[in-house]
Amino acid sequence: MWVMVMKFCLPDEQHRENYLLFFSFKEGRIDMKSRFTVFFMAIVLMLFLAIENGQCTDSCVQLKDLIGIWKPDTTNDMFISFIKFYDDGTYRIAYDVEKIETRPTDKGQIKLEGKDITFIPSESPMCKTTPGKYTIKKIENGKLEFTVQEDPCDRRRCLFGRKLIQIKP
Repeated sequence: MWVMVMKFCLPDEQHRENYLLFFSFKEGRIDMKSRFTVFFMAIVLMLFLAIENGQCTDSCVQLKDLIGIWKPDTTNDMFISFIKFYDDGTYRIAYDVEKIETRPTDKGQIKLEGKDITFIPSESPMCKTTPGKYTIKKIENGKLEFTVQEDPCDRRRCLFGRKLIQIKP
């Protein structure tokens, strides 16, 4: 009997889990050409999953990591904006943390894909309806770093052009 065991990871929304790919061949039942074909297909599957999974490492941010109120990691700015991320994938930005619910300067939806986050405003005197795309990563516990990929909105670029610190979960 010939046994082939392969370990690979499948990305999941909440966490990554390991899976085993298991093949068993009994002598005389499957010829070498068929064994090679199955082995080759398994390798291709593993490579595909590795590429998909390779987009996200421990520094990837999931929605659950964002939920709460964040502010820029600065001490000298007079005008600081705060951002609140919600568990339904929405966000609000305001100049005053106390008015984030009642008087946001920007609100909308976020879209997370691997290490990319896109802000899609729904009501925004700040950025109209122009989306902005960033690369996001966790740099340490309670801190995020954003890198602009494409965002025509100057105010949002200014807010996300720095590290953010979580002030309320």
